[in-house]
Amino acid sequence: MSVLHQIILVSLGGGLGASSRYLMMTYLEPQLNIRFPYALLSVNVLGSFLCGMFFVVIVSMTGMKEQLRLFLLVGFFGAFTTFATFSHDTVRLLEEGHLVLGVLNVMSNVFACLMAYWLGSLLAKQVF
Repeated sequence: MSVLHQIILVSLGGGLGASSRYLMMTYLEPQLNIRFPYALLSVNVLGSFLCGMFFVVIVSMTGMKEQLRLFLLVGFFGAFTTFATFSHDTVRLLEEGHLVLGVLNVMSNVFACLMAYWLGSLLAKQVF
């Protein structure tokens, strides 16, 4: 597979992932209407869960493994979940004097995303 083909796959997946994150956060933020960044936490946990599942599925498949890995894992989930926004929200909370919320944001994102990835991979191993 050519480098151009790889870039196209990552770009297409990334565009869909970023658009999906935007739509999900745009829907969730007004629903939650609180200071804690639950919308981003929800996106990151869901993305980690699905990434864990799809990683197991792709590894167990034959054929287009590399294309799916580039499109889904690197492109889609790389853009759907976002560490930069997580970092921004955490720093904003800390700068505004919300130390407990800032620390809670770090702990909940790290723990929940690791658990979601692990659970997604366990589920996929049971199914596939």
